[in-house]
Amino acid sequence: MAEWRQTTLDQLVKLQRGHDLPTSLRKPGAVPVVGAAGPSGTHDTAIVKAPGVVLGRAGASMGTATYCDVDFWPLNTSLYVTDFLGNDPRFVYYLLDLLDFSGYNSGAAQPMLNRNYITQIEISLPQPQEQKNIAAVVGALEDKISFNQRLAITVESLLRSMYDSTRDGADVVRLDRIGSLVRDSVKPEDLTGEEPYIGLEHMPRRSIWLGEWGKALEVSSNKNRFARGDILFGKLRPYFHKVGLAQAAGICSTDIIVVRATEDAYQCWLLMALSSDEVVAHATARSGGTRMPRAKWSDLAAFEVPWPGPEERARFEATASPLIERAVRGSEESRTLAALRDALLPQLMSGKLRVREAEKIVEDAV
Repeated sequence: MAEWRQTTLDQLVKLQRGHDLPTSLRKPGAVPVVGAAGPSGTHDTAIVKAPGVVLGRAGASMGTATYCDVDFWPLNTSLYVTDFLGNDPRFVYYLLDLLDFSGYNSGAAQPMLNRNYITQIEISLPQPQEQKNIAAVVGALEDKISFNQRLAITVESLLRSMYDSTRDGADVVRLDRIGSLVRDSVKPEDLTGEEPYIGLEHMPRRSIWLGEWGKALEVSSNKNRFARGDILFGKLRPYFHKVGLAQAAGICSTDIIVVRATEDAYQCWLLMALSSDEVVAHATARSGGTRMPRAKWSDLAAFEVPWPGPEERARFEATASPLIERAVRGSEESRTLAALRDALLPQLMSGKLRVREAEKIVEDAV
């Protein structure tokens, strides 16, 4: 590590508190408004040029770093970099996000980060070219992850458009004609703690793939089993929109309804139906329209699904099935790459792993 030097945070960047921008004063535009936890809406005016780095200043996201590759507006719940002092912006982002700022909390009622208190945090800093090399290695992984995310969003948008156009003038069938409830409860004592686990917090908002999950550690109540290809539907409002396709077998919260296609040929159509706005409205209405209704299988089962003719359904399935499978493979790959990134990053940022070694690992993975 001869080319690395021990220094302090004030030699890495200069930080400034963000700027207030109430929602009522925001104007329509594409400029990201970035707060402590990351993007928080948009505005028509940017006050900081990209590339930029934002650091959570207040609340539960204190110390969370966000990288901005377009001009942006940093909120006053954050600190943002005004001068990188010749350091690579992407490297700065990775380093700040790795630092543990918990010992520098200056708040009382809520966590608070004071920029004047963190200037002397000790860091190891390589030369600018080494910083760029490290950022490039990690960036290759993140670029592939981002590509897979964009692909899944594009696939979902395309299939939603196809579903909406195909159902025009179609007959209808009850949802339980094409999908059935999976009742496979598992007790805590029957779990090892290593099973893939999905809770409402892991589920995407009305998405055709499930990009992440945890492990069933310290389970104290019964859970539901699901198989690869099952569709998971959040019971609670506002989680009715949380619908996802299981990529592997696992267990889930009992606040999630597990639905399985009655025939393989119905899976894609069932997924589109369960993730539609209409099924959310139906479940809400059947629950009495209360502020926090719970969806029930009996309500979902009675939902009338558009049902075009067999040729149209076959065409839809023939297009949708390989697209969904491609999105699922991309999501699975992203999960693997994210784990690799999280393993490599601390080693690279400490100088324990050299860039050339990391490049070979990433090349084999990508």
